Amino acid sequence: MNKNIICIILVIVLLLATGGILYHKTNMDAETEQAVTESEIIEISVDEVTGITKDEAEELCYFVMGEKDEETGYIFSFGTSGAVKKGKKQYYVIRASWLVDNSHLSYIGDFFVSADGKEIYNGYVSPDEYSMQDIIWSK
Repeated sequence: MNKNIICIILVIVLLLATGGILYHKTNMDAETEQAVTESEIIEISVDEVTGITKDEAEELCYFVMGEKDEETGYIFSFGTSGAVKKGKKQYYVIRASWLVDNSHLSYIGDFFVSADGKEIYNGYVSPDEYSMQDIIWSK
């Protein structure tokens, strides 16, 4: 075979192989970016939440957790402290406290109540981060 034809065929094969690798890498990057976006928690305004109201989210916490802790007898207090979006779902952030010895409220954690009223996750909120942990209730 002519050396020029062989060189042309090799160049074409290399170009096709490189294009395939780049295409595969681009698709993997897009899938990875989508997965990160789906798991990323973004703070939103409580007014942006569509679904149940913040009062209904708080009431749902009382429904699931009860009015007081069975072990200690301390009375629960649930209040909306914000809202977040994770993927396409919205959640109210509910700060949970309890009344210790009828003298003071003590923070015990945070709950994330889905805007559709079908899930509650436990977790925590720090100044720079929201962390949804385990699902504790679902409808």
